[in-house]
Amino acid sequence: MIVALALLPLAGCGVGGPAHGPPDARATAAVDMGFESFTPATVTIKAGQLVEWRNTSPITHSVSFDPQAAAKAGDATLPPGVQPFASGDIAAGNVYLHTFDTPGTYRYFCTHHEGGGMLGTVVVQ
Repeated sequence: MIVALALLPLAGCGVGGPAHGPPDARATAAVDMGFESFTPATVTIKAGQLVEWRNTSPITHSVSFDPQAAAKAGDATLPPGVQPFASGDIAAGNVYLHTFDTPGTYRYFCTHHEGGGMLGTVVVQ
């Protein structure tokens, strides 16, 4: 009973939702978003494959591949010719999916936690 009461404040705070189920069957790689981290920090895929970001934390995150929006140069980089893109806010328990068609190295960050070092890399072969 005490355990159930202790968990009651967490209800509706991201302990449910698609991020807590199995990864999307189409995704080649899944990245979990913790309090201020992407795990794994680097994933390697082939062109045309899908990556799923899973907000398993109780706070809002984002995934931004927009060098102009980065507070620090180099926190977001794109292969030549690729247009910037971003997930927008990903609420606790939700996911973001993106297919990468162009080979190269993509560095990204969370707009809410870039200053805390929430950075990641997708290498597309």
